[in-house]
Amino acid sequence: MQIALIDVQQWLTWLRDELFANNGAIVLAFLFIAALVVARLSSKIKYLPKVTAYLLVGLAAGPYAAGLISKDFLDQMAVVKEIGLALIVFLVGTELTLKTLGEVSKSANRIALAEISLTFVLVGGGVMGVVLATGADWRLGLILVCFAVATAPAATLAVLREYNSDGPVTKHIKAAVARSDIVALMMFGVVSIFIFDTPGGESFLSGNVAPGLRWILLPFPIGAVVGVGMSYLETVEEKDPLRMLLALGGLMLCIGLADKFECSEILTVLIAGFCYGNSTIKSGALRDQMRTLEIPFYVIFFILSGAKLDVRKLAALGLIGAAFLVLRTIGKTVGPYIGARWAKLPRDQGSKLSYSLLSQSAIALAIAAVLIERQHPLANEVLTLVLGSVLVFEIAGPILVKVAVIRSGEVSIVDAVKHKERISSGNQFVAVVAEFLSHLGLRRKRPEKTLGDLVQKKTQALPMDASFDKITKFIETYPYDSFPIVDKDGFYVGFISFNEIKDAGFDPVMKDLVRAADLITSPVAVDLDEDDIDGAYFKLRDLPNTALPVIKHAEDGRRLLVGTITQRELLQAYMERHEGVA
Repeated sequence: MQIALIDVQQWLTWLRDELFANNGAIVLAFLFIAALVVARLSSKIKYLPKVTAYLLVGLAAGPYAAGLISKDFLDQMAVVKEIGLALIVFLVGTELTLKTLGEVSKSANRIALAEISLTFVLVGGGVMGVVLATGADWRLGLILVCFAVATAPAATLAVLREYNSDGPVTKHIKAAVARSDIVALMMFGVVSIFIFDTPGGESFLSGNVAPGLRWILLPFPIGAVVGVGMSYLETVEEKDPLRMLLALGGLMLCIGLADKFECSEILTVLIAGFCYGNSTIKSGALRDQMRTLEIPFYVIFFILSGAKLDVRKLAALGLIGAAFLVLRTIGKTVGPYIGARWAKLPRDQGSKLSYSLLSQSAIALAIAAVLIERQHPLANEVLTLVLGSVLVFEIAGPILVKVAVIRSGEVSIVDAVKHKERISSGNQFVAVVAEFLSHLGLRRKRPEKTLGDLVQKKTQALPMDASFDKITKFIETYPYDSFPIVDKDGFYVGFISFNEIKDAGFDPVMKDLVRAADLITSPVAVDLDEDDIDGAYFKLRDLPNTALPVIKHAEDGRRLLVGTITQRELLQAYMERHEGVA
């Protein structure tokens, strides 16, 4: 065992020193491929969202673990990560439209008030007490209160978008995140008046109050002008590629103006996205263009965020850090539940909201960056505490958000169940090579296939009385999108189409009542006794499915399920059969 670990360590050292060192292209290639692998793996783990998977990749490959991602590379990618965060936050803002959130405005205000107030009181009182008791700088308590109130907008809303959730719990999560983040950033603007030393020769008003007010107030007019301006300019430019340039220009303008006037970049971008989302008359055409850029930046942002995390920071948290973790957790869980009960929401919704707002990352790191930039004496200590708490909250938080929206029934079956047609990698590789050889004129003509040759013999079926839970579990493992149903004697009666049930929600009532027989889409099947390749092709061509069950007849005429046939294989055989026929 020890020898194996040494071999792995030597291999990682070789990768780091010989392949990855000073080669940013190789590192980025590794990050994207690793992201693809973990994204596919996360779809097989019920409550692991991609956000957390990307963070774990960064954590494992970062400078504090395997070392495949170096500190120098992290420094070089700082601008890219900043753009990625701005892009994500802007898109978050575009989703916070008054039209969609207006119906939950009153209840969301109560939830946010309860959650922010309880977190503020617990962390402010408890952590400040520990700070004073341990003889630490009292300003540390004020800074940590700002961190505690914020909920990571990027990670939380990324999970909601990944699973396309919609419903009261989802809307309240979005509203609560926006409110808590704005309040946290504004609180830091006020706190900064007291935590920074007044520069020599300057009055308290010009030295501390003015920068604090500038930090919290300027993002609103800057974001509003840029956001509304982008809505207007998208009506002038109709070409999508040029709209992409407009989108990036507006995003960079937000970052640049915020940096120029020394105000919160995150708040500026969030306000710009909010104003754009509420003023666009083109149905968000520019937003749609930005989303084509989102995936690579999204992956880079979360992997690099994970790479900055150091597990050793947990040991360095100490008593102050431990108090912060515990008290913030209580405030962020009990607070939303109290607010939901105050708003008279159903108890079940309140319980889901109670563990949906724990994520912590971007806001806390942005505030820590300000302390470092202004050379605050507590900057390094604050950064240690932030990275330690982010390690806990940013990994666990997105998982809990996914649990909440799935259990609330606000995720459709197509998003909750990652059903994909299985592809035989060996067969596909042979097909790719054969295609390449055919273009070189080296491919030999294959013998003509029969319908029976195309049938995937190994198949499964659901009994007619299968429950909804059993159906969903079957869908997770069945490789095709038409799920055969058989009667009590095992004879084929029809299939359930994934296309027909993909928008079904996880309604608790439906779970108890629905059976497989209730969801049968069609009795159609490919018949080995009656169909040939042409007949089967035309039968499947007129259906939205990519596969169909295959049957043959028993002596009494009843239909026996013998396998499945895919549209891909059938189309290929049909085209080969008619190749060269005018």
